[in-house]
Amino acid sequence: MKARTLVSILILVLAVLMITIFPWSSAQSEDYDNKRPKGEVIFKLGQEDKSEYDFTARSFKDNPEYTCHVGVDCSTETFPPGMYRLFPGYVNRDVKCVTIIFDLKRHYKEVVLRLARSGSETTVVVIDGTQTYHVTGEMLGSREGNIFGVYNLSLGSFDKGTHTIVMTVADDGIGNGTYGWDALALIAK
Repeated sequence: MKARTLVSILILVLAVLMITIFPWSSAQSEDYDNKRPKGEVIFKLGQEDKSEYDFTARSFKDNPEYTCHVGVDCSTETFPPGMYRLFPGYVNRDVKCVTIIFDLKRHYKEVVLRLARSGSETTVVVIDGTQTYHVTGEMLGSREGNIFGVYNLSLGSFDKGTHTIVMTVADDGIGNGTYGWDALALIAK
């Protein structure tokens, strides 16, 4: 009887571990946050499925900065899977700075940058070199250990023409200085 009980307990523990490590049910939802803004999608990278699986680019060891042009070369196949804060001796498959360049055919009154990622670090977002925003892990609801969160960053209005979004990781002493992307989207309401 004791052997059966022990086997049953081990099977239960294994099942709990597998569900914790591989949360299948969360990967089935395209949108794990029902507060997705409605509107025109200017660009979208990845699916909100609480994983980094969509971002398949590998090592950026020799090029720690990444720039892409929406509609030209901005895709999950080339986009880095994550970002890190630069500190001595740290080399990673990720980058320290991402620049996204996009063109708008008309004026938009309200634009939202939807960030979905893991990690407790703060993302510094600079729009057109003038507006700076800080998106903390607390705002996202994300933490270390592949705990993903999402945040809708309201950027205000945008005129017709070319614009840039530059993102880095803040040196705020929170987390281990690195995080992974789940999805990014720019949506005009």
